[in-house]
Amino acid sequence: MSGKPVRFGILGCANIARKVSRAINLAPNAALLAIGSRSIDTATRFASENGFPASVRVYGSYEAVLDDPDVDAVYVPLPTSLHLKWAVSAADKKKHLLLE
Repeated sequence: MSGKPVRFGILGCANIARKVSRAINLAPNAALLAIGSRSIDTATRFASENGFPASVRVYGSYEAVLDDPDVDAVYVPLPTSLHLKWAVSAADKKKHLLLE
C-alpha cells in the first residue's frame, strides 16, 4: 500500500466508538487523529480509557474536530436524531463521512 492513511476524527464517545476506534487503529490505511465530545473531560476520559496515544487530539466539541484541517474523515456515532446536522456539517467542512 502506498500513500498516507485516512486520518479520522470521531464525533462523540458512544460505546460503538470504542469498537470503531480500535478498527481504525488496526486498519493499515487509516489512523485515529482526533476525538471530540460535548465536554473536554468526557473526551479526555474516553481517550485515556481506550489507551489512545498522546498524538490523538482531544476536543471539547464536535465543531473542533470538524475544524481540524488534518482530519480527513469523521465517524459519527451520535444518536440518529443528530445524524443529519453533523453529516451536513461534515460535508460543509469537506470531510469524508462514516455514518451508520
